[in-house]
Amino acid sequence: MAQYQDLPYNYLHCLAGNEACPRKSTCLRAIAARMLEEGGAASPVEIHALNPNIARNAGEEGCPFYRDSAPVRLARGMTRLFDNVPAGKVEMLRSKVIGCFSSQYRFFTCRKGTHPVTPKEQQAIAEVFSKYVPGVEPQYDGYETSVLW
Repeated sequence: MAQYQDLPYNYLHCLAGNEACPRKSTCLRAIAARMLEEGGAASPVEIHALNPNIARNAGEEGCPFYRDSAPVRLARGMTRLFDNVPAGKVEMLRSKVIGCFSSQYRFFTCRKGTHPVTPKEQQAIAEVFSKYVPGVEPQYDGYETSVLW
Protein backbone atom coordinates (compact mmCIF):
# COMPACT_ATOMS: atom_id res chain seq x y z
CA MET A 1 0.00 0.00 0.00
CA ALA A 2 1.06 3.57 -0.58
CA GLN A 3 2.66 5.73 2.07
CA TYR A 4 1.10 8.96 3.33
CA GLN A 5 3.76 11.01 1.53
CA ASP A 6 2.53 9.47 -1.79
CA LEU A 7 -0.75 11.38 -1.57
CA PRO A 8 -1.19 14.31 -3.96
CA TYR A 9 -0.76 17.76 -2.44
CA ASN A 10 -3.88 18.97 -0.62
CA TYR A 11 -5.67 15.61 -1.04
CA LEU A 12 -9.25 15.58 0.25
CA HIS A 13 -9.51 13.41 3.40
CA CYS A 14 -12.77 11.88 4.68
CA LEU A 15 -13.24 11.91 8.45
CA ALA A 16 -16.66 10.21 8.50
CA GLY A 17 -16.86 7.32 10.96
CA ASN A 18 -17.71 3.71 10.12
CA GLU A 19 -21.34 4.25 11.09
CA ALA A 20 -21.61 7.12 8.61
CA CYS A 21 -20.03 5.44 5.58
CA PRO A 22 -20.44 1.78 4.62
CA ARG A 23 -17.72 2.10 1.95
CA LYS A 24 -15.09 3.60 4.24
CA SER A 25 -12.82 0.54 4.04
CA THR A 26 -12.37 0.88 0.26
CA CYS A 27 -12.45 4.68 -0.11
CA LEU A 28 -9.09 6.36 -0.73
CA ARG A 29 -10.25 9.52 1.03
CA ALA A 30 -11.05 7.55 4.21
CA ILE A 31 -7.82 5.56 3.86
CA ALA A 32 -5.88 8.86 3.67
CA ALA A 33 -7.49 9.98 6.94
CA ARG A 34 -6.73 6.61 8.56
CA MET A 35 -3.10 6.80 7.41
CA LEU A 36 -2.87 10.25 8.97
CA GLU A 37 -4.33 8.97 12.26
CA GLU A 38 -1.80 6.13 12.34
CA GLY A 39 0.91 8.78 12.29
CA GLY A 40 4.33 8.37 10.85
CA ALA A 41 6.89 10.60 9.24
CA ALA A 42 6.11 14.03 7.86
CA SER A 43 2.48 14.46 8.95
CA PRO A 44 1.10 17.80 7.77
CA VAL A 45 -0.03 20.51 10.15
CA GLU A 46 -3.20 21.13 8.14
CA ILE A 47 -5.27 18.87 5.89
CA HIS A 48 -8.02 19.32 3.33
CA ALA A 49 -11.07 17.45 4.71
CA LEU A 50 -14.54 16.56 3.49
CA ASN A 51 -17.46 17.53 5.69
CA PRO A 52 -18.49 14.25 7.43
CA ASN A 53 -22.17 15.16 6.89
CA ILE A 54 -21.68 14.56 3.15
CA ALA A 55 -21.07 10.84 3.79
CA ARG A 56 -23.84 10.67 6.40
CA ASN A 57 -26.38 12.18 4.00
CA ALA A 58 -25.24 10.40 0.82
CA GLY A 59 -28.09 7.89 0.80
CA GLU A 60 -28.42 5.00 -1.63
CA GLU A 61 -26.67 6.73 -4.55
CA GLY A 62 -23.50 6.88 -2.47
CA CYS A 63 -21.02 9.61 -1.71
CA PRO A 64 -20.07 11.70 -4.76
CA PHE A 65 -16.51 12.00 -3.36
CA TYR A 66 -15.89 8.24 -3.13
CA ARG A 67 -12.56 7.12 -4.68
CA ASP A 68 -12.10 3.36 -5.12
CA SER A 69 -8.89 1.93 -3.68
CA ALA A 70 -8.70 -0.91 -6.22
CA PRO A 71 -5.43 -0.73 -8.20
CA VAL A 72 -5.75 0.24 -11.88
CA ARG A 73 -3.49 -0.13 -14.91
CA LEU A 74 -1.97 3.23 -15.80
CA ALA A 75 -0.05 3.98 -18.98
CA ARG A 76 3.17 5.95 -18.58
CA GLY A 77 4.53 8.00 -21.49
CA MET A 78 3.19 8.48 -25.02
CA THR A 79 6.31 9.24 -27.02
CA ARG A 80 5.52 6.29 -29.35
CA LEU A 81 1.76 6.88 -29.51
CA PHE A 82 1.68 7.75 -33.21
CA ASP A 83 4.47 5.42 -34.43
CA ASN A 84 2.09 3.15 -36.38
CA VAL A 85 -0.18 5.91 -37.69
CA PRO A 86 0.07 6.78 -41.41
CA ALA A 87 1.99 10.06 -41.81
CA GLY A 88 -0.95 11.84 -43.47
CA LYS A 89 -3.19 11.28 -40.44
CA VAL A 90 -0.81 12.09 -37.58
CA GLU A 91 -1.60 15.82 -37.33
CA MET A 92 -5.37 15.29 -37.36
CA LEU A 93 -5.17 12.37 -34.93
CA ARG A 94 -2.91 14.29 -32.58
CA SER A 95 -5.47 17.10 -32.25
CA LYS A 96 -8.22 14.54 -31.56
CA VAL A 97 -6.08 12.81 -28.92
CA ILE A 98 -5.29 16.13 -27.22
CA GLY A 99 -9.08 16.53 -26.89
CA CYS A 100 -9.14 13.37 -24.74
CA PHE A 101 -7.39 15.29 -21.96
CA SER A 102 -8.58 18.11 -19.72
CA SER A 103 -5.96 20.46 -21.21
CA GLN A 104 -2.98 20.61 -23.56
CA TYR A 105 -0.78 20.82 -20.48
CA ARG A 106 -2.22 17.52 -19.21
CA PHE A 107 -1.60 15.94 -22.64
CA PHE A 108 2.04 17.03 -22.72
CA THR A 109 2.77 15.93 -19.13
CA CYS A 110 1.26 12.54 -19.92
CA ARG A 111 3.20 12.38 -23.19
CA LYS A 112 6.48 12.95 -21.34
CA GLY A 113 5.49 10.44 -18.64
CA THR A 114 5.41 13.01 -15.84
CA HIS A 115 1.80 12.06 -15.15
CA PRO A 116 0.22 8.67 -15.91
CA VAL A 117 -2.54 8.20 -18.47
CA THR A 118 -5.66 7.11 -16.56
CA PRO A 119 -7.85 4.21 -17.72
CA LYS A 120 -10.55 6.72 -18.70
CA GLU A 121 -8.06 8.67 -20.85
CA GLN A 122 -6.71 5.41 -22.35
CA GLN A 123 -10.27 4.42 -23.30
CA ALA A 124 -10.93 7.81 -24.92
CA ILE A 125 -7.67 7.55 -26.91
CA ALA A 126 -8.55 4.00 -28.00
CA GLU A 127 -11.94 5.24 -29.26
CA VAL A 128 -10.26 8.03 -31.26
CA PHE A 129 -7.84 5.53 -32.81
CA SER A 130 -10.68 3.11 -33.58
CA LYS A 131 -12.70 5.84 -35.28
CA TYR A 132 -9.94 7.53 -37.32
CA VAL A 133 -7.31 4.80 -37.89
CA PRO A 134 -9.08 1.44 -37.54
CA GLY A 135 -6.74 -1.45 -36.86
CA VAL A 136 -4.01 0.73 -35.35
CA GLU A 137 -3.56 0.46 -31.59
CA PRO A 138 -2.18 3.28 -29.42
CA GLN A 139 1.41 2.59 -28.26
CA TYR A 140 2.40 3.65 -24.73
CA ASP A 141 5.95 3.70 -23.37
CA GLY A 142 5.03 1.48 -20.43
CA TYR A 143 2.46 0.50 -17.84
CA GLU A 144 2.21 0.43 -14.08
CA THR A 145 -0.40 -0.69 -11.57
CA SER A 146 -1.32 1.78 -8.87
CA VAL A 147 -4.25 3.33 -7.04
CA LEU A 148 -5.76 6.38 -8.69
CA TRP A 149 -5.58 8.97 -5.94
